[in-house]
Amino acid sequence: MNIGDFFTWWGDQLRALLPTGLAGATPLDHDAVLITLGDTPDLVEVALRKRGQTSRLGSFTLDPAGIRTLKQACTLPGRPNATILRLAAEFLLEKQLTLPLAAERELDRVLGFEMDRETPFAVDEVYWDATVLERDRRQGRLKVLLSLVPRAPLDALIRNLAAADLAPTMLAPVLADGSVRPIQLDHSGPRGSGRAVPLLAAVTAVLALVAIVLPFAKQALAFRAIDAAVATLQPTVDEASRLRRQITGGGGEAIAAERAKLPNALKVLAATTQALPDDTHLTDLSLKNRRLSLIGQSAAAARLLGALAADPTFKDPAFAAPVTKLEANRQEIFSIVTEVAP
Repeated sequence: MNIGDFFTWWGDQLRALLPTGLAGATPLDHDAVLITLGDTPDLVEVALRKRGQTSRLGSFTLDPAGIRTLKQACTLPGRPNATILRLAAEFLLEKQLTLPLAAERELDRVLGFEMDRETPFAVDEVYWDATVLERDRRQGRLKVLLSLVPRAPLDALIRNLAAADLAPTMLAPVLADGSVRPIQLDHSGPRGSGRAVPLLAAVTAVLALVAIVLPFAKQALAFRAIDAAVATLQPTVDEASRLRRQITGGGGEAIAAERAKLPNALKVLAATTQALPDDTHLTDLSLKNRRLSLIGQSAAAARLLGALAADPTFKDPAFAAPVTKLEANRQEIFSIVTEVAP
């Protein structure tokens, strides 16, 4: 077992020691103001969850007088910053998507580009979130559950809640089986719940972890320093070996060795042509050492990362700049950089 595996194992052991309420908490379990739609669109039920206890504040009509009353009722000392708006299942739309595995690095950006293709909505017409369901590394595929709520039916409600200083930070559609699909609107994160005993237990467990792991950490740092010293000297050793071979075997071997370090430009061009789909056109291609830069237009730029990643010639393809849409011909301008495999 190496030091990385040990830290992973020990972290699992530490989480097992934490109180259940602390270790398994989700954003839906934190302190928050809870808002539920009433029988009419302008009626809401409001409750306060604090320190694990939920208390009802009342029903409020979202007319000017009701908004003022709601604002006064929620002006409480120590009120949580989070506001969760509970919704019925019919507000929620969901779709499973299959994307290239490489898209996970920029999942929000890719889904933002694909929103109007995969749904009837533009990205600014919905509240949305995504959950990774499966990573198929053999096939290079990523299964994602896209959850979205159209903004239009909620616009008036959210404006009225904001007027009462209760702008939602999370939507919580309730599914038919009673489970909740959270859609985060404010990623600033929940505040502390104020549970002193679980917090002290967690601090104690962390201090115990530090006391036990510190000797291993010092040893790992010592090994890392040795590895760094070896890595610093390695280029000198390699250069000496190269010069020795050049002296004993002539200059031809050294020249051949230097050429072997560089990729074959014709092979790289052929692999690029084979990997990119027919609806993709390059306007610029540059190869420096092993770094390949591609600039051009495509009908769907997001899928190009998967196409390049599937070819063993290329390593770690990624967008070098945001993708730009051309509305005139529905093309997307892209800039991609990738490494050419040895």
